[in-house]
Amino acid sequence: MKTKFIYLLILIHSMSFSQDSSFWKHLIKKESEAKNQKYYFSTLENAHKKSWKIVKKLDLNYCIIETKSLLDKNDLKNILPANNFWKLPATFKSHDESKQYIVATDNIDDLIDELNEATIPFIRTATNNLILIKSNSKNISKVISSNSVLAVSSESLIPVTESKIADQNFTINQINKANYNFPTLLGENEIISIKDEFLNINDIDLLNKLVPSSIQSTKLSDHATAMATIVSGLGNSSILGKGVAQKSKIQSSDFLKIFPDDLSTLQGATTQNHSYGTEIENFYGSLAATYDEQLFTNPFLTHLFSSGNRGAEGFKSLSGNFKQSKNSIVIGCIDQYEKIMSFSSKGPAYDGRIKPELVAYSTQGTSNATALTSGIVTLLKEHFKNITNAPLNNALAKAILINSAKDLGPKGPDYTYGYGSIDADKSLKTISENRFIIGNINHNQRNLHNLTIPPATKNVKITLVWNDMPAAINSAFSLVNDLDLELISANKTVYLPYILNPNSPQELAVTGRDNLNTIEQIIVTNPIAGIYSIGVSANLLSNLSQDYSIAYEFELENKFEWNYPVRTDNFPFDGKTISPFKWDSTLSGKTGQLAISYNEGQSWETIATEVNLEKEQFEYSPTEQKYAEARLKMTVNNVDYLSDLFTISYDLNINSSLVCDGTTEINWNKPTDVNLFNIYKLIGDHLQFTEQISGSTYHYTDGKNYTVTPVFGKSEGIKSQSTLVYESNSNCYFKLAAAEVYEENKVKIDVGLFSIFNIKKIDLIKIINSSEIIIATNSNVSSKDFYLLDENPIKGNNQYKIKLTLMNNTIINSTTINTNYLANSLFLVTPTLVRKNESLYIEAKNEEQFLFYLYNLTGQNVITTPLLSKISSVPLNDIFAGIYIYKIVTKKGQIETGKIIIM
Repeated sequence: MKTKFIYLLILIHSMSFSQDSSFWKHLIKKESEAKNQKYYFSTLENAHKKSWKIVKKLDLNYCIIETKSLLDKNDLKNILPANNFWKLPATFKSHDESKQYIVATDNIDDLIDELNEATIPFIRTATNNLILIKSNSKNISKVISSNSVLAVSSESLIPVTESKIADQNFTINQINKANYNFPTLLGENEIISIKDEFLNINDIDLLNKLVPSSIQSTKLSDHATAMATIVSGLGNSSILGKGVAQKSKIQSSDFLKIFPDDLSTLQGATTQNHSYGTEIENFYGSLAATYDEQLFTNPFLTHLFSSGNRGAEGFKSLSGNFKQSKNSIVIGCIDQYEKIMSFSSKGPAYDGRIKPELVAYSTQGTSNATALTSGIVTLLKEHFKNITNAPLNNALAKAILINSAKDLGPKGPDYTYGYGSIDADKSLKTISENRFIIGNINHNQRNLHNLTIPPATKNVKITLVWNDMPAAINSAFSLVNDLDLELISANKTVYLPYILNPNSPQELAVTGRDNLNTIEQIIVTNPIAGIYSIGVSANLLSNLSQDYSIAYEFELENKFEWNYPVRTDNFPFDGKTISPFKWDSTLSGKTGQLAISYNEGQSWETIATEVNLEKEQFEYSPTEQKYAEARLKMTVNNVDYLSDLFTISYDLNINSSLVCDGTTEINWNKPTDVNLFNIYKLIGDHLQFTEQISGSTYHYTDGKNYTVTPVFGKSEGIKSQSTLVYESNSNCYFKLAAAEVYEENKVKIDVGLFSIFNIKKIDLIKIINSSEIIIATNSNVSSKDFYLLDENPIKGNNQYKIKLTLMNNTIINSTTINTNYLANSLFLVTPTLVRKNESLYIEAKNEEQFLFYLYNLTGQNVITTPLLSKISSVPLNDIFAGIYIYKIVTKKGQIETGKIIIM
C-alpha cells in the first residue's frame, strides 16, 4: 500500500532572492513555525561569504545551511527557515512500506534514542552515520523532523554480477607492451580486494593467492574466480588464465555488504574491484556519499566500479548508486576493434558529470573490463612506490590513467567512452618520466606550474583530478570543492578544459569553465614550443585547502610506434582469436604499406597497400596457419617502421585420450611445420618445463596438470590449454564397441579405442548361458579402430564383450555388446514370453514393409498391423493372457509364423 506524501506549499517571504528561488518554495517554513531553527534556505554565494556550513546544494544557486549559533538580524534578512522536506530525494512522490529507507544522521546516538522513543524499528549499518528503516508515512514524517537527520534515501542494496566469462586480450590496453617495457612489474607485495562472492582458491590460476579475511563471502562463485583471475591469475590454465598483476595477492570481500568496508578489514589492500551492479539510480544517495567520504579521508585507496551492462537502455544507465560517486573510477567496455559494446552502460552521472571515466577491453561484460583495470592500477601503485618510495594516491592514479588513455569516439571526452581506452604502457611511462604534479590549494588561491612544451609537439594533454569532499545525500549537484584548470601560453593565450552538455549528451565536447566535474582535461593541438603555465584556481572550497594531482604528456609529430605485436606477443593473441595489429601514429594525412617477413627481413610478403594510418589498426586474417617467428613492416614515404620479432602459433588443442589404470595419455594437433614440442607440468603453483619430445602424444602417471608448446626456429609458441585432473578411470580405452550381422552368416564387432598405449592383447569374448568363451584374439594391436568376427553366431540374441590385457596384466573389459542373428529366418520376434500390456519387438532381415497378424487358439484375429521399418514394436494392449500364434507376411507373399505366450 502506498500513502501519498503531502508537500507543504508555503510562499517565500519578500527577500533579496532571484525569481528562480520560487522553485524551492515548498522547502520554506512559515515564520510562525520557525522556532529553535537549525536549517535555513540560502544562496550559495551568501553561504560561502558567511562561511556557513552547507549541508545540501539544491542547485547551482541555492542551498540548505546549518547554523549552530544565533544569527543576527542582518543575517536573517538573507536566509529563510527551512522545513524538513529538503531531506527527501527530489524524486520522492510517495512512501512505499515495502521499501527499505536509508537515513543519514550527524548524531547516531541521538537518532537511535529518538527512534526507540517513537517505537520505529531500525537496523544499524556498518557505516556509523547511516541506519535502515522500513516504515509508514507517519513514521517517515517523524524521522525527517529530527534535527539529527540529514537525509532519507531509498536505494537498491542487492548486487548482481555483470559478466561471467574471462576473455582477456592484453593487446588492446597495451598490457603486453607494458609487460615487455616493465618486465619486473608483476604486482609483487600488492594486495587487491575483490568485492564479490568467494573465489575458488583451488583454481590452478589462483593457487596461494588468497589473503584470508573476516569479511569474505561463504558462497563460492565462478564470477569472483574469473575477476580474481583477470586481476592476478598465474596463467597455468592457458593464456586466458594470466592476470595483469601475476604476483599480487587477493583479498575477498562479500559484496552483499554493499557499503564500504572498514579499512582494517582489507588486509592492506589499497585497490578494490567492484564488478557488480544493482539498479539504474540517477541520484546521489548514501552509497555514493559513503564511497566518496571513504576515498576523501583515505586518499591512497582506489575503488573501481563496472559501469554496468544496461547500455541498451541509453544514456544515464549506470547500474548502481555507488557509481554516482565522484572519487571512484567507473569503467565501460570495448571490443578488440575499440568499439563500445552495445550493452556497456553510459553516462552522464545524475548531475551531468562524465561517467564512465574510462573503458577497457571485454566482450563479455563491464565486470571483466573493471578487473583488468584493477590489475593495471596495481602495477601503477607498485611502480610509483618503487620510484618515489611513497604510495600512489587515488587522484594521481586516476589522472595518470585518464591522461594516458586513447581518445575514442568523438574528439574529447563523451558519455560513452569517457576519456578513452586505458593504455597501461603510457600510464607507467608517465610515472617513469615524472610527468605529474601533486599540489595543494587554499580558498581563492591560484597556483601556477611551469610546463615546457618541446618543439615538434603534435598534441599536449593535461589532466587535473582531485578527491572531493562527499556531498550531502540527495544533493542536486555533488561537486563541493570546485577547482579550475587552465593552460596559459607565453603570449597569455588561455586554453580551457573540455566540457559536455548533459542536457544533450550526444553533443560534441567544447571548451569552457567546468563547475560539475572533479576531472578537467585540456588538449592543445600543434602548440608553439615554449614555457607555459598550468593554472589551478580554487574559487569555492568548503574546507581550508584541497589536494590535487596533474598528469601531462606530449605527443610528438611524425612518429610511428607499434603497440601489437611486441616482442612478447603471439599472433593470434590467444592462439585462436584474431585481434587487429595496432600502432600509434602522428603521420597524419598519409597511408602506408604493410608487409610481413618470416626470415628476419630477408624477404617480405605484402599484406596490404594504402593502409589508413589514422585508424591505428589493421585486421590480418592469414590464409593458412603458420608456426614461425615473424616481423611486420609499415612503409610510409619510403621510411620503414619495423615491429619487434613476435611468434605466430596456434593452440594445439590438447585432448586427453586416455585416463585409465593410473595412466593419462594426451595428444594434440601436429602441424606440418613443427617437429618438436615442449612439455610443461604444474609444480607447486607454476608450470615448469619437463622435457622436449618429437611426437604428438604424451603419457604421465602422476595425475598433474600438463600443457604443451610448439617449438620452431629459436622460439616456442603459445601454451595450449592445460589438461584437467581427471577422475580415475574416467576415460578408460573404449570409445566404441558395437555388433552387427556381417555377410549373412557372421557377426562383426566394431571396436574403437581412445588409445592403444600399453595394450598386450585384445580378446573377443562370447557369453553363452553366463559362460565366457574366447572366440578371437589380437596380439599385435597397431590401430585404435578395428573389428573382430564371430563366424558361428547362434540364432537369436548373441552377447559379447571385449577384453583388453595390459602389459602389467591388468584386465579392462568393455560393456556387454548385444546383437540379434536371424540365420535363415526372415524375422526375429522377441520376447516369446511376454507380459500383458507390454510390446513385441520384430526385427526383419530386409528393409521393406510387412503385415503382422496375431491369432488366439480359436483362430480369432486379435491384432493386424503394418510393420514399417526393419525394427518395429507391436503393443499388446488389452490382450488377454494365453497362447497366441503370429503370422508375418511380406509384400512378395512370404510367410513366417510362430508362437508367443502372454502372461
